Amino acid sequence: MSTNVDKMCYHLYMRSCKCVISGCEWKVMSLLWKSPLTSSEVCEKCGERFGWSPSTCKTYLSRLKNKGFIEAEKKGAKFEYRPKKGEEECVEGRACELAQETCGCDQKAMLISLIRECPLTKEDAEEVKKALEEKIAQAGTKGSPAGCGCERGKDGCGC
Repeated sequence: MSTNVDKMCYHLYMRSCKCVISGCEWKVMSLLWKSPLTSSEVCEKCGERFGWSPSTCKTYLSRLKNKGFIEAEKKGAKFEYRPKKGEEECVEGRACELAQETCGCDQKAMLISLIRECPLTKEDAEEVKKALEEKIAQAGTKGSPAGCGCERGKDGCGC
């Protein structure tokens, strides 16, 4: 492996993705990554932002706890929830999952769409540009992309 980009791509395809959570679970995690919250605080914020009932919110907290993404600590009469997995780890896991799901598809179009759809600061865009420049430097010749690292032909992959 010649660059960090190569290593990351290889690891994205060859390791199992360990951050498989639903869209609603992402919403709960996004609150907890900002700060630990009691169950009533999580339920209040989710009710205000997403229109969820307390029972719906508690269901997602329970699922995340059972999956090992959060932990609960008894604080008096309440439980305080905090993440066990960081946001970066979960984002990388989701990227891994998305890359595996779309292997053999037009990933270029997917990346372009993500860049266009995601709100980015100028600094964020510069970081994306730097990663793309690294990718350009290590890319194969026109018409011969570096393989994704999957087992050729597995699950219909056209790599």
